[in-house]
Amino acid sequence: MRRMIRVFVGAAAISLLLSSIALSSQDSSIPNIRMFPNVSVPMRDGVILAADVYLPAPMGRYPVLLERSPYGKAGGKGEGTYFASNGYAVVVQDTRGRYDSDGAWYAFAHEPDDGQDTIAWAARQSWSNGKVVTIGDSYNAMDQWLAAERDNPALAGMIAGFGPSDLYSTTVYPGGAFKLGMMSWALQTARHTLLGVNTFLDWPNLLAHLPVSAALDETGFHQGFYNDWLDHPCYDEYWRALGWAGVPKNFNVPVFMYGGWYDLFQKGQMEDYLGVERVAGRAARDAERLVWGPWGHGQYGPKIGDMEFGKQIVVELRPRELRWLDHYIRGVDNGAECDARVDLFVLGRNEWVRSPDWPPPDARPVRYFLQSRGHANTLNGDGSLVEAAPQAEHSDEFTYDPANPTPTHGGGYSPGLIPGLWGVRDQRTVEGRSDVLVYTSAAFPHDAEAAGSVTVRLFASSDAPDTDWTVKIVDVAPSGCAMNLTDSILRARYRNSFERPELMTPGEVYEFTLDAGFTDNVFLSGHRLRLEISSSSYPGYSRNTNTGNQPEKDATFKIAHQTIYHGPNRASYLELYMR
Repeated sequence: MRRMIRVFVGAAAISLLLSSIALSSQDSSIPNIRMFPNVSVPMRDGVILAADVYLPAPMGRYPVLLERSPYGKAGGKGEGTYFASNGYAVVVQDTRGRYDSDGAWYAFAHEPDDGQDTIAWAARQSWSNGKVVTIGDSYNAMDQWLAAERDNPALAGMIAGFGPSDLYSTTVYPGGAFKLGMMSWALQTARHTLLGVNTFLDWPNLLAHLPVSAALDETGFHQGFYNDWLDHPCYDEYWRALGWAGVPKNFNVPVFMYGGWYDLFQKGQMEDYLGVERVAGRAARDAERLVWGPWGHGQYGPKIGDMEFGKQIVVELRPRELRWLDHYIRGVDNGAECDARVDLFVLGRNEWVRSPDWPPPDARPVRYFLQSRGHANTLNGDGSLVEAAPQAEHSDEFTYDPANPTPTHGGGYSPGLIPGLWGVRDQRTVEGRSDVLVYTSAAFPHDAEAAGSVTVRLFASSDAPDTDWTVKIVDVAPSGCAMNLTDSILRARYRNSFERPELMTPGEVYEFTLDAGFTDNVFLSGHRLRLEISSSSYPGYSRNTNTGNQPEKDATFKIAHQTIYHGPNRASYLELYMR
């Protein structure tokens, strides 16, 4: 039975009232702990949010773990029972406008204040010792960072996984290109509870609909925040108003993080880890932990895409989180301070490595320059990667047709939207297309590890006023199997700024820098490094229509003729950190 209290009196009186109501509505169906469903939590504007509270059986005051979710608080029962049985109070809350919580749902907008208010509420309860740790992954990690912007003194720690560092550049518009998975997510949250959109929608036709902005009209569902996202393709006041752009400058609490090489938030989650390294105080940095596998978004294996990694990649995170919490939140002398700060799965060798930090301090930047005689199209072309700077000017050309875009095949995308879209995939079918330029190194004579950020610098031109550039970094085995590592996209109009777009002059050569995230991959002896270049990754991203209009609101398109330059004065290259 749902219990909602709408008596607006002083904050202290409300806190005491809600505590007594929770104790009177205990669910005794879970043994060894006390569980109180639908506890009412008042927000500063009077809206009431619903939470399930899990408490250890003995009466007392405990550190609080808080998870806030738009996916239904019932999904937090596992965390609630596990951590409550191990000495923690657990609060799992429906975010505003979702499931049992009141208010209007609008993704992310209310999470800073609602998160702040819920942290403060949890710290005041009779069963709380005043320390609150936020937990959760994906959206449930994003709302943690938004609440952390408020610098609440009760926030004692965070456990955050599979989350981005900001909403604009690592979620909705990576490289300025709209991520079409956001359409699926918006539809799934279009009702008060999750909607199983994949069961009845014709996704191929829906994703192909032009303009993209009118696609939801075909479904009969509408989502205000989704329309607003499409109305704000640049990084403007709309995005700045969310108050979230990486780790806050005043951030100084310990964080336990986890993520994966094939997660759609790979780049953003690693930036969060590095951001804490940059801004947090010594104590928070010493307590920071990172567990990083070859996983997709919430996908722990043992198979990721086409790659069978085996049971070694299946990691039980809860015992690790509990050990960390016991030491850094409860002060238990369990030796956790001596644990490795980074537990990371190295691709290629396919083994876990524990280290005090990442990236490795001995990794050094190495540039691999593009080289060809003008025929780098397909994996059978003459494109190569060399460490010596080019001595002669050359270029490669391809045609990008939005009606026949280069398909997304593997990488960090939402599992389940389109089969074959995410994870590790053999790239040779894509590399057989004439609209894909392929540059491959000589075989490595011995094992060589790339560990750190990945950057691609291109000198390019187009006969269109706007277009997209895509890159993909690949490990090629002696058998020819080409395993994707990481990738990136850049909408040409955002080459200088995501705030002030600039169209191109057709035929003019521009310099483009693509941030391709991170990798840690050992190119085994006999393997080769490969770079793919094209102008689309569909349906991972919306297609650029090449007209100069906003692609997501354009129902027309034109074919673009693209040129990539490489030579002494236009040295296009891939940069990796090698050791």
